[in-house]
Amino acid sequence: MYKPEHFKIQELVDRKTFEKYGESAWMFLNPLVLMSLEGLRLFLESPIIVNNWTIGGKYEFSGFRSRACNIGADYSQHRFGNAFDVKCQKFTPIEIFQKIMNNQNNSLLQYITTIEDTAYTPSWTHIDCRNIPNRIKVVKP
Repeated sequence: MYKPEHFKIQELVDRKTFEKYGESAWMFLNPLVLMSLEGLRLFLESPIIVNNWTIGGKYEFSGFRSRACNIGADYSQHRFGNAFDVKCQKFTPIEIFQKIMNNQNNSLLQYITTIEDTAYTPSWTHIDCRNIPNRIKVVKP
């Protein structure tokens, strides 16, 4: 089982999932997206926020979304434990998007296959590891 060094499970799942499964909630997350998240944090050399509900923040559904969650599409990569919406104090979402796109061959970013166009998501950068042939596909949310 892969656990990223710089993230706790509470940062990656919603409150109800954590309350029900605790540390076992790691089982819902694709190891490749976890490696991508850790890789992005190392690449940016800056902390990344996914969820911050445990410290009273407003983000609870930026990582894994259970079937009970009514946010997002039915087949969202978040529902498969395959996506994160990331925020960073050091860089804007557009800067993160540009850094990823300009460094696609960096080994720290090697498993990211999809990123959302930040024109539609100005508060975060969506990354995922869906199984597609392109490297890196830009999509609308």
